[in-house]
Amino acid sequence: MQEGKPLLSIRNLSVEYHANDSVIKAVNGVSLDLEAGCTLGLVGETGSGKTTIAKSIMRILLQPPAVIRAGEIFFDGRDLLKLPEKEMRKVRGGEISMVFQDPMTALNPIAYVGDQIAEAIRLHEKLGKLEAKRKAATMLEMVGIPAERYEDYPHQFSGGMKQRVIIAIALACNPHLLLADEPTTALDVTIQAQVLDMMENLKRQLNTAMILITHDLGIVARNCDRVAIIYAGSIMEIGTKEDVFDGYAHPYTEGLFGCIPTVHMGSRRLTPIAGMIPDPANLPEGCPFAPRCRYAADECRRGVIPTAEVAPGHRVRCLHPIHKGA
Repeated sequence: MQEGKPLLSIRNLSVEYHANDSVIKAVNGVSLDLEAGCTLGLVGETGSGKTTIAKSIMRILLQPPAVIRAGEIFFDGRDLLKLPEKEMRKVRGGEISMVFQDPMTALNPIAYVGDQIAEAIRLHEKLGKLEAKRKAATMLEMVGIPAERYEDYPHQFSGGMKQRVIIAIALACNPHLLLADEPTTALDVTIQAQVLDMMENLKRQLNTAMILITHDLGIVARNCDRVAIIYAGSIMEIGTKEDVFDGYAHPYTEGLFGCIPTVHMGSRRLTPIAGMIPDPANLPEGCPFAPRCRYAADECRRGVIPTAEVAPGHRVRCLHPIHKGA
């Protein structure tokens, strides 16, 4: 890794989907940095572009209909968008891995779970069959599954166990970056906590950076160092966990926190965000959140809304930033 530089640096990434004579603007000028060993939480409503950002990093978007319209994705000094596909195949799984949302569809139903881990090891580390099998068994143990279950099939595992297998596959080659796309959505609360703790422990052991995609601000508070709030394909606010939780500055972030019940709120009702996320094929002019924002003024509904730094490393895309408690 290049010393003194972020492990991952995304600059002005824009992604569109073309379908039925419509242009769906899924990601719009996203820029962010991620240091080695750190965890960044991507938070936002369904359809905000979080998974598209992750798939763009892995370069696994189906093209067409997806088109990366603009931007650069630098990983360890290399622009992934310019790498030949042969080189990119070495990066996937070896240097960057992804934990997908649904373990039911991410595993091959007719292959042993151990062999599915060993396949990634043999591909990237050029080990023999026996050595790869030994390492795959070790990875199973590392994620809390007895090595004796190496020759079990996915249907013999619970949802939580399947997710552990997916994580074992993702971490088998000690990647520098892990992309976790809502890895606990399909799990009950108890198993969620176990899986997240396990991922955090493995991340520390391997010094792996992670992008954690989630709807749950509680998971962000527990597992992330930095937070990016995504809305309609744009980053509305980004900063450290403390910046965003203790001093948020964007009205959308305020709205997300207003939807969370707390033990101190008594009988006070939640305050959901009015309206719906805009149609990505017909985004409003100006700030995309303006139609739902109670602070919006006329200037918010036209032109390009710049991103301003409200504190060192804490940036917000808003003409009238607020402050928590104000």
